[in-house]
Order: sequence, then structure tokens, then C-alpha cells
Amino acid sequence: MRTGGQFLLILLLVSVCSSCSDTMIDPFENEEKLFTIWGYLDQLSADHAVRVVPVTRFPENILSPTDPQAQIDAEVYSTDLTSGERIRWNHELSQLEDGTYGHVFKSHFLLNPRRGYRLEVIRADGKMTSAQTRVPGINSDTLFVRSPVVWEQDSTFVYQDITIRQIASPWDIKMYYWWEGGTAKQGVYVPYNRQGSRTNDGGWKIRANISEDQPAVWARVQWAQDTGLLTPTGTHHVFAMGIQIRILDGNWDPPLGVFDPEILAQPGVLSNVVGGHGFFGSVGLYAQEWSIEDISKSLGYPY
Repeated sequence: MRTGGQFLLILLLVSVCSSCSDTMIDPFENEEKLFTIWGYLDQLSADHAVRVVPVTRFPENILSPTDPQAQIDAEVYSTDLTSGERIRWNHELSQLEDGTYGHVFKSHFLLNPRRGYRLEVIRADGKMTSAQTRVPGINSDTLFVRSPVVWEQDSTFVYQDITIRQIASPWDIKMYYWWEGGTAKQGVYVPYNRQGSRTNDGGWKIRANISEDQPAVWARVQWAQDTGLLTPTGTHHVFAMGIQIRILDGNWDPPLGVFDPEILAQPGVLSNVVGGHGFFGSVGLYAQEWSIEDISKSLGYPY
């Protein structure tokens, strides 16, 4: 499936493997649990995918496209709960990282933040497994509370503490810096993953290591000089910085804000699937930036 954060893929794989005991249930005694669903909707992409595993007395272990289990009695649909638009997803038998095959359903459509989506996996007899998610979205330009910039170690170490309000579990955090000079103007992203910690009031606190991030910017300046976008003596400066974060839907908030695979892999710890197992979520996007022109020269830029 697509990458939406390295840990997310690990979590899905661990969860599928750990739920093998759930799939070893006699179907005649398990009519209420039809399918295991793993997947999510991503606001940054128009291509979406979910893996579907039928709940049978034997664990899914498809070694070849000619195996009996390479066929699946299922159709997958998603519905935009605001517009009512219903889309049928396309089935693919996809080879997984371990060499086996899995049933993956894919679709192509743009997401709307703050809208709910319902996923349905329907058998030929009409019985269904379903799950719902609401794509997170925030309309605010004051989500971040920024402490003053701190200069330490003879002003060679520069950082700023930032509190992200309302978001208890941000995902895939990136600091970014805008610089310009000559004909070049670029944003440079520095990955922070999930650095930081949850605050007592349901937010997230993180430290922007401004001075330690600058080599990534300087590398792009050097690239601009090498390609002629900026002359070797051309003046340049950094004029803004910001944070981009991925927001998980409300169902995806892990216990105490900690993504521990050993905890989350336990059946029932993190699931929103009705009539089955697994999880179907969504990931939104939020970014906010501010001027740092006043400290550009102090960070080592010509002006």
C-alpha cells in the first residue's frame, strides 16, 4: 500500500499478522465478522487503497495468483456522507513485501477536509462489513503557540518551543524554511517525524531546533549556486519558517498518544470496523508559517 508514514505501514503489517488468530474462526460460528479491513484515506493523495482479508477458519496465505484464495467474494464502495457520492473501488491481487499476495482495493478521488466517508465491503449474499472516518481539518491560523526564540551556547544553538493546540497526536511533523536569492525561492523541509510530547490540555509540544536545521537550507543554497540560479557571490536570506503536520482522525488516537505496536496489535485496541476487524482511518493536513527575517543574518545568511 502507499506510504503515509513508515510506522503506519509497520502498524498495519503487525496488526494483520497479529490478528491471524481472529481469522481462524469457523465461518458458521462467526457470521457477524466477515472481513478484516486495513487502510486509510490521505488528503495529500487522490489515490487510495485498502487491504481486505476474508474472515475464515484458515488464515490468508496466498502464494500464487492461481491459489483458490486468490479470488475474493467482495465488492468495496466508499460514500461521501455529505454529497452522497458513492464510488466503487477496483480490486487488485497485489504482491506483498513478504512475497505472498493480498486483496487490495483501490480508488481515485479527491478528499474534502471535515467530511465523513463510509467504506463498505459487501459479499455476494448482501452481508456487509463497514467503517467510517471523518477527514480531519482545522480552519485556523493561530493553532500554534510559539515561545520566544532562544539563543544558547554563545548564540550558536538556536531553538523555539512550540505548542500545537487541539491536536493530541500529530503525525509526520516537518519544519520548513523559505529562503530566496537571485532567481531562486524555495521551501526546504526538515523531517521531525513525531518528536515532542502530549500536553496536559490535549495538545502537543515540540521544539524547533532552528540552528540544527539550517544545513538542510544551506545545501539547497549550494544547489542553487551550482545550477546558476544563484551566483556564488549572490546575496540570499531565509525569510520564513513553519510547521507542516499530518492530522489523524479522531478514531486513530492511540492510548496516551503513544504508537506502541505491541499495544496496538492487540485485537480490539484500535478498531472502528463494524461486522469485522481492522481499522479504516483518514489523514488530514495542516501548515502554518511565520516570518524569521529578523534572525536571518544571525543564522549565518548574508542578510
